Amino acid sequence: MKHTHIIILLLVFAALTPRQLRGQEYVSSEPVHYHDTTWYDKGFDLYIGSGAFFANKQNALYYNGSSRNESNLDYIFGNEHWYREIQEEVIRLYPHVSFSDEITYREENLDWNMRYKIKTMLNLGLRYKFGHNWGLSLSYSFCRLTTSCQFLLDYSSVSGNLFDFPVMEIHGKEDRSMIDLSASYLISQLHPIAKPFVEVGAQFNFCKAKLLEALVGERSWTLQDRYGGHHYVPGAQMNTYDVIYGGAGYGISFAAGLKIVVSKSVSIDPAFYGCMASYGIKPMQERVFNFNYGVIIRLVMNDYFFSRHR
Repeated sequence: MKHTHIIILLLVFAALTPRQLRGQEYVSSEPVHYHDTTWYDKGFDLYIGSGAFFANKQNALYYNGSSRNESNLDYIFGNEHWYREIQEEVIRLYPHVSFSDEITYREENLDWNMRYKIKTMLNLGLRYKFGHNWGLSLSYSFCRLTTSCQFLLDYSSVSGNLFDFPVMEIHGKEDRSMIDLSASYLISQLHPIAKPFVEVGAQFNFCKAKLLEALVGERSWTLQDRYGGHHYVPGAQMNTYDVIYGGAGYGISFAAGLKIVVSKSVSIDPAFYGCMASYGIKPMQERVFNFNYGVIIRLVMNDYFFSRHR
């Protein structure tokens, strides 16, 4: 009787196992189709963004006043009228300095470690998506950079006694525009909400030095030649010119980030942006490539967003 029960169980197991195995094969061999309905994959995207831009300090040396730069301290120290004004302001602030003392600056006393301050970058862009993954984008970024430094002036005292050295400041302001033409790749299959992306392309830029001035106390002097090569003379009728200091440049750019889908037509894209480029602002008269980067957050709207609001 005992053996009979065992034989019956074996027969039942043998009858059921092939069916179960066939069922497992059917399930495992069925193809899986990914269908993402959270974001429209084709058409145009329009985005606007903002973030922090970190400019390479090498270009900031354009503003340190060195005689090796096109705009430098020799421009004001070599003008007898401006030199007299500098003397007057130094004597007002430092009574131990007299008109008989010669006031100069030394190249080695200048700031050779100048840096741009971290500034806000604005970003506008348009992207055409060919499908789930590939796209082509054109973007424009703008940033107004500033930098400043202090250094000690040198003077020769006729008395032979040395006191505190006068302090001079230099302030610079620069407008930097960047246009990037990039190919983009979106990894849309990993997750319907969080989609990594990368962008690689060419950059065309334009830089303009808006301001470069030296200060002692409450008085300032521009280091940019507004008089067409002529020496400034107080009270004279002199023509001034809007000279552009800077110019165009080029390089390569890239970005990597995460598309966070809010709806079928809106997403928020935090991204890291970087570029290796040469700029029209040339410190020491040398055009060099250097690395600049930023962190931005974009608000992205596709063409479905605009079509449904008509």
